[in-house]
Amino acid sequence: MKFTETQKIAYALIKTPGIGFVKGRRLMENADCSDAEKFLSSARNFCSAKEYSEIKATFDVTDFEAKERLFTEKGIIPVAMTEKEYPESLLPYSDMPIILFCKGDVNLLNTESFAVVGTRYPTRYGRRVTEDFVTALSERFCIVSGLARGVDACAHRAALDAGGKTVAVMGCGPDIVYPSENYALYRDIENYGLIVSEYEPTTPVNAHNFPARNRIISGLSRGVLVTEAGLKSGTMLTINSALKQGKDVYCVPGAIYNETSGGCNRSIRECQTRAVLSVNDIYEDMGISKETFSPPSALQLDVNENAVLELLKREGESHFEEILPVTDLTVAQLSALLFKMEVAGLIYKTKQNYWSV
Repeated sequence: MKFTETQKIAYALIKTPGIGFVKGRRLMENADCSDAEKFLSSARNFCSAKEYSEIKATFDVTDFEAKERLFTEKGIIPVAMTEKEYPESLLPYSDMPIILFCKGDVNLLNTESFAVVGTRYPTRYGRRVTEDFVTALSERFCIVSGLARGVDACAHRAALDAGGKTVAVMGCGPDIVYPSENYALYRDIENYGLIVSEYEPTTPVNAHNFPARNRIISGLSRGVLVTEAGLKSGTMLTINSALKQGKDVYCVPGAIYNETSGGCNRSIRECQTRAVLSVNDIYEDMGISKETFSPPSALQLDVNENAVLELLKREGESHFEEILPVTDLTVAQLSALLFKMEVAGLIYKTKQNYWSV
């Protein structure tokens, strides 16, 4: 690939010491970006002599041809903020990157999107909720998340499995697979969705970069859904970013004894976010027609399966000995039935001999 003049300018600015998001944006909006020479000439009017000297030095030492070869080798597509491919949804915010580094379908940068985020250590409940909500949301939105383990990975996978589109916002170079356990998922998103980062290729994993990418996740999205998150979860940073941007944020409530739902429950209680029990709650709040969401058809269950489900829905987590009396099964038969229902995703074992929906 060959850098456009605008991409050269944007790349040079992010590599220049002392030129941050706000200053870089001001320069790109006001100076002549039609080519590097005209930019350097006109940039004098919008920065100090020291800043101009630093920018010119960066242009002089940057081997753009070597960068072009690297980007081509890794399949990276740069998108500068003044180009039509740059997401319009990020333009209102002064702290957004002036260039994005992408792998995949850059058209997804301007597709109507919805963010789905949550804890890195979800319960079975959190995974099930994420899969159900994302499957429905994918009918209307591209799903945006951060490719972290847990809820993020579950959201990306559910979107792809539903035949939808997904965007992964990275906190490292877009060519770095992190965490490594998501390698297969990363490749699928690269082929059927979009990997995007504000960090150039080969940028290593740095813990400080991951909170920063949250503003891009929420910025790209019409709204944010948190399916499960603890009080100290990094997801709470995404909620804060979204609220500062004026985005609608929705949380799925969980059991009050479940620490992984503490962040969602607290956020709802403090009226920071709205509680949702189904995708239709989101659609209703946003004034969107519900007609596109078709819940999965009811499963055909026998008498004992129905009895088990009704008990668990009514009483919550229940011990094997509490379940046995509501059926006409032997201990061995109930054990086999519970295993069958767990495999089908209807129930799950919470701890030794305890079950829940």
